[in-house]
Amino acid sequence: MPSAMPQEAPPPSYNPRQSLAAELPTYDDSNSRPPSSSGPTTTAPSVPKEFSYEIKNYFSKPTATLTLLGHPVLSRTTPTFIEGSNIAGSVKLNLRSSDAITSVVVFVRGDLVVCGDPDERLNFFRLRKYLWKPSMGDPRAPGTPTGSENWEGKLKGEYNWPFSIKLPEVATSPDGEQQFHLPHTFAERSSRASIEYYFELRINRGKLRTDDRIITSFGFFSMRYPSRPSQLRQLAYRSNVDIPGPYLDPEGWKALEPARIQGRLFGERPVDVKCTVFIAKPLCYTRGTSIPCAMTFETDDSQVADVFASIKSSAVYLQRSVRCTFGYSSTNLSPCGQASWWPSPDTAHPRNTTQRHLMGEIYLRKDLQPSAAVKSFYIDYTVAVFPPAAVGFKPTSTGPLITERVKIVTRFPHGPRPHPSTPPESESSDPFVDRYYQSVSDVAPKLAANMKLWNGDDLFP
Repeated sequence: MPSAMPQEAPPPSYNPRQSLAAELPTYDDSNSRPPSSSGPTTTAPSVPKEFSYEIKNYFSKPTATLTLLGHPVLSRTTPTFIEGSNIAGSVKLNLRSSDAITSVVVFVRGDLVVCGDPDERLNFFRLRKYLWKPSMGDPRAPGTPTGSENWEGKLKGEYNWPFSIKLPEVATSPDGEQQFHLPHTFAERSSRASIEYYFELRINRGKLRTDDRIITSFGFFSMRYPSRPSQLRQLAYRSNVDIPGPYLDPEGWKALEPARIQGRLFGERPVDVKCTVFIAKPLCYTRGTSIPCAMTFETDDSQVADVFASIKSSAVYLQRSVRCTFGYSSTNLSPCGQASWWPSPDTAHPRNTTQRHLMGEIYLRKDLQPSAAVKSFYIDYTVAVFPPAAVGFKPTSTGPLITERVKIVTRFPHGPRPHPSTPPESESSDPFVDRYYQSVSDVAPKLAANMKLWNGDDLFP
């Protein structure tokens, strides 16, 4: 008699940090479109990676085998599938005696799992596919006419049902109330919620008989990408030169609302500076690249302008918000990137002795979780402008002066690839910024610790 799981058993209590593959670098999907003109791309292996799961009988002989064909590069310890692809595999039965099986069906499901005692689950995605049932006819050739309405009899011997299930680019929740892009698999120690995906094989035997199940987790890889940047920035990427600033390429930049920076310099000199920050459009960026930035300081005090223009980092941060409203609302707000600055080479900006212009970028780590919004779970990113950590300057306000929401995705835009950014050797620490994030978030580690979102023990794709 095959071993079996109870018919109404919930998905097993998986630990995503142990059961899912390690975070992977930015995926370019070079097989789906021509390679970028900015350089060669590496072709991924085309042979899928097999993962097999078995149900064994009393004599440890497999009676049912589920095989999943994961992505050849992204799959490590568990199968991983990319947005818009197919979950392919097969189900094999080896029945030594007659078995009154009524159906063989597979399920794909996505759950929002909220930590608790016990954990709570909110199902946001579900697909079902029958591999065989009596109305499909001969179990060895489903769909073949049999001369009768339903197949009658028990199953015995060997059966093989290959399958391919399309993962939609836009999914609809089971209650039909929401449409959304499936979120990237997510699990972090600091978050009370995680995004988990499961594949289930169910062998049904009807009333008074025990059903068999195989349930396994899999990784889902989001495949969103930005729209094209401005023509001038694309030309700069093709020519491998510095991108034009906001005064040379006004169509390629968004100017944030000007912010007023006030405080004291060296304990006694009053400071009143108008600061305008620019970020590159479109406001959607690929992890592993950077967010191009520019900044202009305006003040009547040339010494203050020189002090502010000498900063090498700080002032502009990328912050991440992980929010869960299931049960009760909780938000984890923390910095995950910091701008680096250098004098602007842009010769088109206005000439003024009391203005200073900087160019910069926020490096985006390759393991940043992409933006997501599903049911009661949200991952959002915001560019936040703080008073700069200039030498001898103490600001009046220590919180963000202005913010702008942006998106983080996994794929490069079509066309020339953005210049790869060099990660900063070290991140400067601003005690005012650190204290702000510690005050507003449930869990807000310092930037240096938070910049690496997972260590070697945190596993998920």
